[in-house]
This record gives sequence, C-alpha cells and structure tokens, in this order.
Amino acid sequence: MSIFKPAIFRLNHDHERLVAPIVADGAIGTGGIGDGRIIPLVILDTSQRSDIDAAIEAQASVHQGDVKVQWGQLPGHDHTVALYLTLQRPAEAFVIVEFDLTKNQGVLVENILASRGLYIQAGRPGDRLKHDVNRPKLLAEVPDTGFRPAWDRLYFDYTVKAFRARGLPRPAAKQAARAAIREIRKIVSIRPAFATSED
Repeated sequence: MSIFKPAIFRLNHDHERLVAPIVADGAIGTGGIGDGRIIPLVILDTSQRSDIDAAIEAQASVHQGDVKVQWGQLPGHDHTVALYLTLQRPAEAFVIVEFDLTKNQGVLVENILASRGLYIQAGRPGDRLKHDVNRPKLLAEVPDTGFRPAWDRLYFDYTVKAFRARGLPRPAAKQAARAAIREIRKIVSIRPAFATSED
C-alpha cells in the first residue's frame, strides 16, 4: 500500500503522461547558485518528449523559470519515487522524473533534498554531462514539501530489504541500513571549498 495520497495533475497534452527515463546523472556546484550547494543533475531520454527539449531551451534563456514541484509515486511502482514538475513560465510542460531505488537512485533523492534543487538536461541514452557541459539545463528549486518523513520511511524500509536479500538477519540489516543512509547523507551534505567563506 502506497504511503502517498492520491493526487490529480492537469495535463496540457496526453504525451505528458510519458516518463522520460533517467539515462545519466551528475552534479553541478557553483558559488553563485544555491549558496554553493552541490546540485544534482539528471539527463532524461526525451526522444518521446520533444516538449521537454523545448521547455528546457526556453527556461535556460531566463536562467530560472517558474516551476512547481511535488513528490509522489506512480501507481504500482513500489520501488520508485517520482518528482512531478509543472513548468509554467516561460514555457508550459509537465515532467515526471522517476527515481528507481533498485538502480541506486535513492542517492539522487537524498542529494535533491539536501541541496533543495535539481538540474534537468535533455538527452539520449549514452549521453553524459562531460560530453557537453554547456548544453541547456533547467534548474528547478525543490523546497521542503513535507516529503522527508515519507521518504525516510520508504528509503529505510527498502534499504533494509536490500540488506536482507544479501543474507543479513533483520537486526543486522536494520543496523547496516542506518549506517549506509547516514554515510550517504554525509556525502551529499559536503560543500565545495568555494562555498566556504573565510572571515
């Protein structure tokens, strides 16, 4: 049973139901954006979502547009969480970014929650951030929406199950899950030297 409440989104077109899968990820940190936080980036396969390409191009021209975000979970997708983005200005689009815990993408979710932001870049399978660092990107602010308690529960339960699948007894699996998540949170909270001010 899902821990998320049902939600209804208004779509501009039927194709907005299509999830553009994550084909690569990375992170960007600059002193002038996000107070120097390392903000994660996902490259989406937009081969079936040309509207996302157009929206990112439009958003990039104004540096940061108007984007509303909400966390949730697609029906029947028990091992994923989704970030729903409603792009309003300068271009309208509805984008679902789905994070698969079986592919270790829970680390991305932790990074988003820590940095309170996400870069989205359009691409195709095989693309990487290093291939074209200047390609247009959409920067979405991801404020505290009250998602953290639900995420903590879901991520812990999933991590315990993963350790159990490796043969650990339940008490040891819980201990290992806590330690693993604690380490992940230490890593995503690191800020680069340029973000540290010296008096």
